[in-house]
Amino acid sequence: MSENNFGFNNQNQGGFPPNYSYSWNGSNNGNKNGGWKKVLAIIGIALGGVAIVAGLICASLFGDFTLALPTVSDTGNDASGNSGLNTSTSPEYSRGDYSAPDFDFAPETDIDLSTNLTDIYSQASPACCTVSVSYKGMGYAIGSGFVFDSENGYIATNHHVIEDGDKITVRFYNGQEFEATVIGSDPTTDLAVLHVNVKNLPQLSIGDSNKLKIGQQVIAIGTPYDEALAGTMTTGIVSGIARDIEITNDAGKVVKTMTLIQTDCAINPGNSGGPLIDMAGNVIGINSLKIASEEYENIGFAIPITSAVEVFKKLIAGEIVDGSDIAIASPQIGITIYDVQDGLDYFGMRPKCEYPLGVLVADIDINSAAYRAGLSTYDIITEFAGEKITDRDSLANALAKFRAGDTVTVKVFRFNRTLSEGEYKTVTFKLDAAK
Repeated sequence: MSENNFGFNNQNQGGFPPNYSYSWNGSNNGNKNGGWKKVLAIIGIALGGVAIVAGLICASLFGDFTLALPTVSDTGNDASGNSGLNTSTSPEYSRGDYSAPDFDFAPETDIDLSTNLTDIYSQASPACCTVSVSYKGMGYAIGSGFVFDSENGYIATNHHVIEDGDKITVRFYNGQEFEATVIGSDPTTDLAVLHVNVKNLPQLSIGDSNKLKIGQQVIAIGTPYDEALAGTMTTGIVSGIARDIEITNDAGKVVKTMTLIQTDCAINPGNSGGPLIDMAGNVIGINSLKIASEEYENIGFAIPITSAVEVFKKLIAGEIVDGSDIAIASPQIGITIYDVQDGLDYFGMRPKCEYPLGVLVADIDINSAAYRAGLSTYDIITEFAGEKITDRDSLANALAKFRAGDTVTVKVFRFNRTLSEGEYKTVTFKLDAAK
């Protein structure tokens, strides 16, 4: 039977590239509601209620009825293009209460490689915090964050840190604690902006990640593993610039390619959302990923801050993040398919008319753009964006040429209810971002 929902596992267990891990779960008492169920752990070791995982940890479910193909990605040092279409979190409040700050990037001349690490920590750590997220009585998890605009009470963190959270609390290392509101959150760029109703907090200055050089010394500040370790500082260098990293979901499918800073600073579960800081005390990245494997050490990744601030502005303004050089989202249609004859046989369908080669839609996600545009179960897809479709592979190859957010037109053959005849129809829709 030739069914395909593209749920195969394409992870490389033995060679390079290894699996990547969102390092969000610093402490988890019980199960994270929603997000914690979405973990594919290649290696899992439970220590006193804390799950330390090596392998792929993904922020969202792939789904049972998803057709998702990776975009072609150069793994060299060229920056990626724009991300796919994403939907920001939209809490109920007046947008008039919030305004985007003016970001003043610290000049490159501010970098002083002779600066004492103790002085940098003393300067930067008061603006850093632990982000504690609870899940409707189903436990909690922690991540990290930092204040980037004290006047408006804005705090930066990762989307995967606060995803599915019921209550969010930020705790500064001096003991101050505030309840936080999600202003906006974007899954593709993995960025989120929190708001606390307090002014005059210490804040970090924003550096220019476009001017980073390999070998430049950096530090990371965050809360790895448990809140007992809040305020941990690790040191290292910029190991690579503009690394194109493919992120997979819990089915092992590439859902996006992120362009990130590589560092050998120790970045562990709980560090996600914390700052990567240069020797002048300026934020130049947001710690987000690490390679989680016993075979590799000190390979972590941070989101470049110069690109991140453009996303922050959109999230604060309540806009959809429909383009960023941080990430390219892979496309999905949201369907399960069979080669046409296999599908007809599986469903016991005996058409009384001629029908074309193609792929039979066995199921469709009712939340997909394709469904809303009119694609239906049992349609036979014969063309995709002008390319002839004869089987599953041809559809996969056609889809792989696009990215999330692109508009495509699909030609289908649709039977009548008695299967005595059919007609051709066209359906036009934007490709969803793979999850």
